[in-house]
Amino acid sequence: MNSLYQAIRNKLFIETSSSISQQNISNAFVSTDNISGNGSRIESKTFSISPYWTPSFGQYANGLFKVGYNKSSFDNSNGSTVSPLLSSNLNLISDSETYTRQARLTSGSAFNRVSWGLNYSSQQQNRVSGQDVRFEQYQGDTRYYINRKFNVFGQAGYSNNDYQTLSNSINNGFFYTFGAQWSPSRWYSLEAGYGNNKHVTMQFNPSANLNSNVTYRDKSVGLNTGSSWDASFNYLFKQAAIGFNYSQETTTLQQLLTQQGFFLRDSSGNFTQVANTQDLFTQGFLSLDSSGNLIKGPNYNNSQLVFNPFDLVDDVIIRKRGNLTFSYQTGKSSYNASMFNERRTYGKRTGEDLSYGVSGGWQWQYEPRLSFYLQPSWMHTEGSLSSNTRYDVALGVSRSVPINLGRPLLMNTGLELRHINLMSDSAQFGGYVENRATANFNVRF
Repeated sequence: MNSLYQAIRNKLFIETSSSISQQNISNAFVSTDNISGNGSRIESKTFSISPYWTPSFGQYANGLFKVGYNKSSFDNSNGSTVSPLLSSNLNLISDSETYTRQARLTSGSAFNRVSWGLNYSSQQQNRVSGQDVRFEQYQGDTRYYINRKFNVFGQAGYSNNDYQTLSNSINNGFFYTFGAQWSPSRWYSLEAGYGNNKHVTMQFNPSANLNSNVTYRDKSVGLNTGSSWDASFNYLFKQAAIGFNYSQETTTLQQLLTQQGFFLRDSSGNFTQVANTQDLFTQGFLSLDSSGNLIKGPNYNNSQLVFNPFDLVDDVIIRKRGNLTFSYQTGKSSYNASMFNERRTYGKRTGEDLSYGVSGGWQWQYEPRLSFYLQPSWMHTEGSLSSNTRYDVALGVSRSVPINLGRPLLMNTGLELRHINLMSDSAQFGGYVENRATANFNVRF
């Protein structure tokens, strides 16, 4: 559940979120329910509150001052009791309290040829077991516009991070970057910065339908040191869309679970391709309007299940993820497909976790209140304990029926047939095959 309260109009806000979900303990046995996954799943609870103030200092500066508190708790007892192999080989994720602070000032409209910014950010995560984690950074930047096509910039700051690693390879200290940006037209630009943190960024937006961005970094100080890439590409056709993005970040699982919002997701991490589409209607995540169109439900920002193909460990993670999506709409049919690849390395253990897969979907809107769908997906995961491959295909029909219980209402009904096949090289689990039929209905009053 997410909420945003405006205590003082356009000035003071209070942001909160909370969730209860289930997580896989290890990629040795990836499951989506308690029938096949008993003992390899734990309950996860999160709560966060973040008040923030957005002052404006006339034409001279705009500000953001924000503090936050996040609490994450995990019921590790069930997984430790039923699956001792997992708990003995993994440093299971710990309950934690996270305190965040952010202060930012940016130049206002009074500055024409010069822009500037000052920023401070801090995240202190206190864990019940294991070493605490701190991410902290001070940064200032300025940019001078020589003309419309050319500007020069400078960035400097101090990075102060603390977390446990195998080789004690945390690169704290002073960092700086000086460079220039060339923008010969509004369609593309090139920026390069040199210092102990270097980067090159190219933007190419030749039309309103296409936008792309590629950044290469070589950092000596801070998080994600060494060479790294970030890229995005999005193109809109008349009836279709294609998108690609790749990113790298250093984070913790506690923070990922808080930020991701606990949507019901499939192996590719996409909200549109869920493990059981009808569950979204039953639990209020999605709904249909009076014309049968798909709309957000009352519990859109909640979730009862997060599908996590990685080990649930108490560690700092370097996460690299690439994702390619495609969608197409024609007549009464809509199609979508996605591919993903994600790699994770950890601060306190050797090796790498890898997960990649594909998923697709076809929906046929036979009439405004009747639709059929087909959703196949395939995922392969390689981890420190085992590797597994999971295939999932669902065929279903959904129907909205008008009813009258004192006032006109709409009852959503559905029937789904699903086949799941998990093959694992784990000596303890080995895999499973599941065939499931699900029927449901719900009425929103």
